[in-house]
Amino acid sequence: MEYPPNYNFGHLAFERMGRFPDRIFQIDAATGEEESYGSVLNRSIRLAQALRAFGLSPGDVVAISGPNHIDICIPFFAALFNGLPIVGVDLFYKYDEVRALFDRTKPKIIFCQNELYDTFATAAASLSLDIKLVTFDKGDTTMSKFLRMYETSEPKENFKVAEYDTEKICPFLVCTSGTTGKLKVAAFKNKPMLLRDVSLTKDVDKSVITKSLVLSPNHWMSFSFAPTLVAARGGLLLLTSKYNNYNFNVVHVTELIKKYRPVTALFCPSLIPSIVLEAQKNEIDMTSLRRVTIAGSKLFDDVFQEFKKLLGDNCHVLEPYGLTEMIGAVFDPSPLRTSRSCGVPIDIYTVKLVDPDTGVEIKEANVTGELLVKGPCFSGYYNDPEETAKAFTEDGFFKSGDLLYRDKDYNYFFVDRLKTLIKYRGTHIYPLQVEEVIREHPGVADVCVVGIDDPVELQKSAACVVRQKGSDVTAQEIKDLVASKLSENKKLWGGVLFLDKLPYTSTGKVLRSKVKEMAMTAERE
Repeated sequence: MEYPPNYNFGHLAFERMGRFPDRIFQIDAATGEEESYGSVLNRSIRLAQALRAFGLSPGDVVAISGPNHIDICIPFFAALFNGLPIVGVDLFYKYDEVRALFDRTKPKIIFCQNELYDTFATAAASLSLDIKLVTFDKGDTTMSKFLRMYETSEPKENFKVAEYDTEKICPFLVCTSGTTGKLKVAAFKNKPMLLRDVSLTKDVDKSVITKSLVLSPNHWMSFSFAPTLVAARGGLLLLTSKYNNYNFNVVHVTELIKKYRPVTALFCPSLIPSIVLEAQKNEIDMTSLRRVTIAGSKLFDDVFQEFKKLLGDNCHVLEPYGLTEMIGAVFDPSPLRTSRSCGVPIDIYTVKLVDPDTGVEIKEANVTGELLVKGPCFSGYYNDPEETAKAFTEDGFFKSGDLLYRDKDYNYFFVDRLKTLIKYRGTHIYPLQVEEVIREHPGVADVCVVGIDDPVELQKSAACVVRQKGSDVTAQEIKDLVASKLSENKKLWGGVLFLDKLPYTSTGKVLRSKVKEMAMTAERE
């Protein structure tokens, strides 16, 4: 599909939101509030006008942090209309994490809940950043007060989406992280995002109003597409402000499925076991679902089979393999694919497997290698050219850091990570980040953080600690230190194990596989 010169994602969003003004666009299932396409568009235009009056121009970063309530999409659309890069901020970030993100992205304005105001303001002040804080709910700087303060006389009918150099300004900034645990923010230009949108909407049926349950928090890649994908089919965006990726609130999730009867949904794998138990216990009817996507990591097979029993025979359950940097799914997870495979490569991507030690391409079937991908993707890590250079091969392939193999029919299968990621309830935990915090304790000589496998949580972080000679540091002290420095998901839910020493390789690296084996079998505190 060809777009006019300088056509951007704001144009796309504006056009789609204007097609069905009287249809309901969004519902917050937690409160029952609902809002039409026309109302969302008008509110977004009004905020976009206020942001211009405030002095923001294309390229200025807007940060958004909040649960999926009825207001979360308003600054999202307003920023797109104005060419303001959007960065989502995890609700559970602690001060140090917020500060690191602000330091990297330097937002000019942030929309957040009042309870986070002080943390965000303190982080901004410590960096000498002049950030305007606007709260969704209450306080002295609410969005309604901001709108009144910067209200313009320009009629909404005269509003035009901002045009800007689409090769220089990236509308989306999405947090990710590498094997070092260093904060990285993937930046996405308009062209690859529009190409991806075309591939996702090519078979859209606008004649049927589809209810889409969206539980993804606004700092995830999947949320960046959710509002515009729903609008592409004139559908209904089913949100809930009672759910987050830490406190699953599975009773609420199953109740809203029962009440609102969504047709499509995206779940993280760690939520599925709880849904299965709750739905079986209370005989929740989930047969309204016609397409369920389970994304983020691999689901245990027994849970997968139990989950499928809850769904109708005509429901397609997809488990795509994707990467934030590649704008989501790399393979087509067709329901007709080989059982539990990732699928075959999507036509907009070129993939290959290489030996992770030698870099030599693997051309045989059933041989495991690191996946390399080329196609529409991020433009680089925001304000981080060094990490950007490391992410690509000399011939332009992105290094996934994941191990896969393919069969003779080119169905790809995920094997494991090259990375040392720990995944707790769909959240990435980077061991080095947790280890650095633990090392701050004067009684700690050495530490290695590993993931303890769990059928519900996926993995729980556990710390294997070597005490300093003469130290009597306790497990509770270690846990409290981590809890005070890092967000809820990064607590040591797997406990603490004290060792006399850590096993090392001949090259001086901690033998993490051995440490994990010890942690899995030992009694942890």
